[in-house]
Amino acid sequence: MRRLQVVGIVVVVGCSGGPASPGASEATSEATAGTGETTETGSSATTSGDSSTEPTPTTSTGVASTEESSTTSEPVVYCQGFERDAPAPFFELAVMGGAPLVDGAVLPLECGGQGLWMFGLYPSLGGFDPGGYHPQVSVVVDVEGYDIGPTGHFYQRDGESYYIGCEQLDGGVTGVVPVFPPDELAKLAEVDGLAAQVHVEVETPDGPLAVDALVTLSAPPELVELGCVL
Repeated sequence: MRRLQVVGIVVVVGCSGGPASPGASEATSEATAGTGETTETGSSATTSGDSSTEPTPTTSTGVASTEESSTTSEPVVYCQGFERDAPAPFFELAVMGGAPLVDGAVLPLECGGQGLWMFGLYPSLGGFDPGGYHPQVSVVVDVEGYDIGPTGHFYQRDGESYYIGCEQLDGGVTGVVPVFPPDELAKLAEVDGLAAQVHVEVETPDGPLAVDALVTLSAPPELVELGCVL
């Protein structure tokens, strides 16, 4: 009896859920390496933008400018010979032309800005708080034989305001303390060459400062004849 031989062929089919072949794993690794991404990509993305997490610079210009504007004020400025920051209180006088008013000085007649003859005294003062722009000045001038003014002096003025500000004033004359000849003086040239005792005081918080000088009046007839005309 003839025997039949059966040859069995077994086909093994891999399941999709089985382990991947070594070649497939290597391919996957290469693909992943090419993109530069890993499973930690999300974490590295959040830290790669370091500048987004740095603190934003702050400024204080608004506060500083407000404080400066609220506390800053315009400095007080003086003119007409006043020096607020002088090291010590002082008071000096000069005549027209700048010569100091001292014993033996010549006090010349001049035509004042108000159209009147005057003997001008030009102050320099400071080193004290004036309390405003109008320190008070008192003047007494005596001329022997000509103390014919209403107060018994050649000229007297108590508490005359001397302006030490810098603004231009309407009318009047700044920078000078005038000594007006008395109206009772018939001829102005009569006092030419006569001696005059001058006493001037300025009030300060610590008491008055004074200038005293025995001077010679100058009122030449040729000048007087010209008249004082603005």
